[in-house]
Amino acid sequence: MFGPPKKGKSIVLNQLALAVTHGKDWLGFKTNPKKVLYMNFEVGHKSWQRRLRKYCSGSGLPLTNNLLLVSDLMGVRLDTPTGQAELEKLVAIHKPHLVIFDPFKKIISASSTNEESVLVATDFCDKLIFNYGCSIFICHHTRKSKVVQGGVLDLGAQEMTGTYHMAQWVDSIVSLIPVAQDKVRLEFECRHGEDIIMPVNLVLNRQLAGFDVVP
Repeated sequence: MFGPPKKGKSIVLNQLALAVTHGKDWLGFKTNPKKVLYMNFEVGHKSWQRRLRKYCSGSGLPLTNNLLLVSDLMGVRLDTPTGQAELEKLVAIHKPHLVIFDPFKKIISASSTNEESVLVATDFCDKLIFNYGCSIFICHHTRKSKVVQGGVLDLGAQEMTGTYHMAQWVDSIVSLIPVAQDKVRLEFECRHGEDIIMPVNLVLNRQLAGFDVVP
């Protein structure tokens, strides 16, 4: 999933993580109860926990042992042998079905435009998927907007920051697009599937610290 900063990507991920741990719907999509490893390198640990607990209280989805939250392994970088060993140890011990990285730029030692580092990181992710049968969900940022005659140029999946390889590596792409104050739209591109998934409109419920689906 990618989108501009401070528009709700981490909130959407919180909802995804809790939905999967309980096997509840996520923004209208069915899930099965599975274990989740959530690697957060973006939001401070205390504010992250506070936001999660607020959403848990409002949604009726309590924190359980199916959700492993990690936010203090700041040295973990997926393009380094040390970082790969540390993360693989976590996955081997806890055996999560879903691993969330938030955001991608914080899990590699170089810039997300560095093709070599991105290739090393995605190759390692492929190794985790193959060896441990887990799915990986990555949160990423958009590039700086490119203005052309007539308005802002929209490149679709290529709006993701970084190399062309990233957009070609993933199975599916979720674009988070701000449309108004506290309102976003999720658009989906399933690169290896035949189904067409319609966009989902969301409005931020500040009391719940989560998004609600709206027409």
